[in-house]
Amino acid sequence: MTIPAGPGEWDPHRLQQLVTQHDLERARIEYKSELGNGNKTLEAIAALANTFGGVVLVGVDESKQGTDRLTGVDTGERDRLARMCWDNLVPPYSPEIVPIKLDPGDRYVLAVLVDPDYARRPVMLTQGNKVPVRLEGHNVPADWYRLRELFAEQQATTPRPALPPSGNFVPTPGTPHPDLGIRGRLLLTGPRGRTHHITESARNAILAALNSNDTPLTGTQSTLVALMHTWMPGPWGSDGWRLHGRASTHLLNAQWKGLTPSRQCLTEARLTMELTPATAAQGTSLTITLEGLLTNPRRAILGDQFKEKLGSPDDRDASYLAELDPTPLIHLDGLRRVMLDTLATLWGPLGIQASTGILDQPLGPPAQLDLAVFTAAKDIPSQISINQCVDFGTARLIPGNTPLPWTQLDPIEPDHQLFDRPDQEHVAHDWLIWIGLHNGYQNIDQELARLAQP
Repeated sequence: MTIPAGPGEWDPHRLQQLVTQHDLERARIEYKSELGNGNKTLEAIAALANTFGGVVLVGVDESKQGTDRLTGVDTGERDRLARMCWDNLVPPYSPEIVPIKLDPGDRYVLAVLVDPDYARRPVMLTQGNKVPVRLEGHNVPADWYRLRELFAEQQATTPRPALPPSGNFVPTPGTPHPDLGIRGRLLLTGPRGRTHHITESARNAILAALNSNDTPLTGTQSTLVALMHTWMPGPWGSDGWRLHGRASTHLLNAQWKGLTPSRQCLTEARLTMELTPATAAQGTSLTITLEGLLTNPRRAILGDQFKEKLGSPDDRDASYLAELDPTPLIHLDGLRRVMLDTLATLWGPLGIQASTGILDQPLGPPAQLDLAVFTAAKDIPSQISINQCVDFGTARLIPGNTPLPWTQLDPIEPDHQLFDRPDQEHVAHDWLIWIGLHNGYQNIDQELARLAQP
């Protein structure tokens, strides 16, 4: 009997045939009675990934005979094993884990399907920095020759996706241009060998996360909401996060608007998620773009006054705002806080929901993140003034850190180049380093220096 290859080929009958007709610890199959601390299971997964693949069956006792070998594990062990694979294998490797329910009871055997064609080899264990391989049914450390072959193989593979340069701001047709914008982008790469889609449940979970009161960018304590209260003490409202424009299994668009009592849009947030299908060399890529857009309240107030003077109701659209000059509207410290909120949303509730709900894996390396600040002057195309990429394969996440005070400079004038003064350029560059260092990212200064090299 051959080992089932795909997830759909595993069922209790095939499992019983396999464990009763095959000797234990054969070249392409290994049995583990329990997950425990996971070290032995992870070693078997890495060894199979570094050689010719196979399957690890967790919940099968090698000391017993026949169907008595099927002892099973709790259903929660599947998620724990998936997390272990992501956290303790380098580079992160997420094999297919198929739970097979045993009858009677609520116990499962976990079939871990290890396909070496979908692993970036060599796969190393963080525990002891070991690179195991499979040899005659046993897991042994790779010798120098095998290591050289594995590293040479890695260099010959296609590089993983990278974020393209951030393009110009594209205004919504028929609406006024905002004065200032912050754009964050997160690139997530799913495990190779799997197909992923943006499902209805994933869309609902993402919207629910964004509409939570404690969401960093648009929650009740966010900087965007605080700016609305500062600019306009009277009552104002919000449309909440809603799906917007075209949506499919590979694309999601959503918007949030902070509105004046007359329904003028002072603050706006836009979300775009786009899936790139997997190939033989790459896993599915998910690019998340999140923009926070600010319109000067003075322009909105003057626009309301101008609107009242219009004779025809047909003329009362939003385009009149473009006729009023922008003025300074936010201090650099306020902009810094919006940048932090954008980063915290991407590397927080939004990123977590997208990575777990769409790619079926925890949020973590090798994710990439970039952050841009731009102005949208009425007479020139938007220019992206800051655009630095943080590669989370190098910049390590450390949770629990808190931001420090920031340098205070003059208010930003959106009708001029955002950072045309040398001291503002210096502060803007330092932001990206300190935002990372004091909000959970280590080695960001080295990463930015590496990316700045020609």
